Amino acid sequence: MGVGHVALILGVIALVLGATGVVIALTNSGHAGPAGAAGAQGDRGLPGPGAVVKQAFNFAAQPLVAGCAFYAGSNISLTVDGPGTFVVTASIEVAITHTYANYSAYEVGLANTSGSCSFLIDSYVTGYMSSVAPSDSYYSDFSVPQDYAAGAAGTYSFGIIGGVGSGADVAEFYWSSVSVVFYPA
Repeated sequence: MGVGHVALILGVIALVLGATGVVIALTNSGHAGPAGAAGAQGDRGLPGPGAVVKQAFNFAAQPLVAGCAFYAGSNISLTVDGPGTFVVTASIEVAITHTYANYSAYEVGLANTSGSCSFLIDSYVTGYMSSVAPSDSYYSDFSVPQDYAAGAAGTYSFGIIGGVGSGADVAEFYWSSVSVVFYPA
């Protein structure tokens, strides 16, 4: 064995010992020292309690009646600490079992369920089936968004209402979801 081979072997041994020393140093760092001083105060967060969100889902069919009725199970009540704005969105599916030669109309939408059975402003849709449409089951899906001002602290309720206007066909709420987000003032 020549001098070059001995130098190579010694270099490999030195490399292995050096790597072993680094591994031992990283895995055995000794005892923890005393805690350092507290850091500086962080940035101030956004004002207020933030948005409050609540949802309701209903998968139960309920007939639409002449006049107005609440869709049971679609109501959401939310208690707030002060004034702000609600953003209410309803997704609704209405099913109509239509018979040829009948004309049927319906209205469905959002209501403030703590008040009367009347739609919130601009928060309803009207649908109809023409008398010439073939006899069949028809489904209409739609979303109804609405903002609503809360002037003071209290409990506010929202839900879906609807009714049939004319005709002999059977119309019903088929399913719904209602989402309410409250943004404090």
